Amino acid sequence: TPKMVGQVTSWPSLLSLGATWDVRLAYAYGGAVAAEFAAKGANMLLGPSLNVHRVARGGRNAEYLSGEDAQLGAPLAAAYVRGAADAGVATVAKHFALNQQEYHRS
Repeated sequence: TPKMVGQVTSWPSLLSLGATWDVRLAYAYGGAVAAEFAAKGANMLLGPSLNVHRVARGGRNAEYLSGEDAQLGAPLAAAYVRGAADAGVATVAKHFALNQQEYHRS
């Protein structure tokens, strides 16, 4: 709806979602984010971010659903993507690998 354009929800970070280890919550989260995108007319969601972070001071670590554990991230990411798809929105896995560099980053 036109009233949704320009409005945003402040979602918890994906790292906090990963800390729950809750596949059902990941599904609900993906569906809820996708529903907001769909209400704004979008059909694609750039996420979830999946890189397993290796550098503790990485500036984007909070964006990664898997945190430091790929075994944890895999089922959560699958549930997130299913939730978004069931809400009619496609997803794109971001930062799947090699996004650790913080030196000379611009």
